[in-house]
Amino acid sequence: MHVLVPVDGSNNAMQAVNFAVALARENPKTQVTILSVIAPFTETRAGMILEKARNAFINAGLTVHTILMEGEPADTIIKYAQEQKIDNIIMGHRGMGALKSMVLGSVSQKVLHNSSIPVTIIK
Repeated sequence: MHVLVPVDGSNNAMQAVNFAVALARENPKTQVTILSVIAPFTETRAGMILEKARNAFINAGLTVHTILMEGEPADTIIKYAQEQKIDNIIMGHRGMGALKSMVLGSVSQKVLHNSSIPVTIIK
């Protein structure tokens, strides 16, 4: 099984990382890819975010792949998952503030409603 874990630096994203670590421990054949997507022309801490998520796997003695991409987050996550034949997307419930999410819609909701791949949302 190949699992994709999109991360944005939020606590909910790290909860998804921890869930994926536990899943990989239980199922050693599980391949995990951590993906951080940055919007064009934005300042980012994506490298630090990926490193923090990667360290959770390394500290558990697990192998993980990391990817950094640029684009609209939900569309990029869905496209990558389809191209890489991902079996499940595991992501945090909400990464942005509540007000911004109400206005723009959360990335997790967009992925959940637009992906043909199963999505596990972690609260």
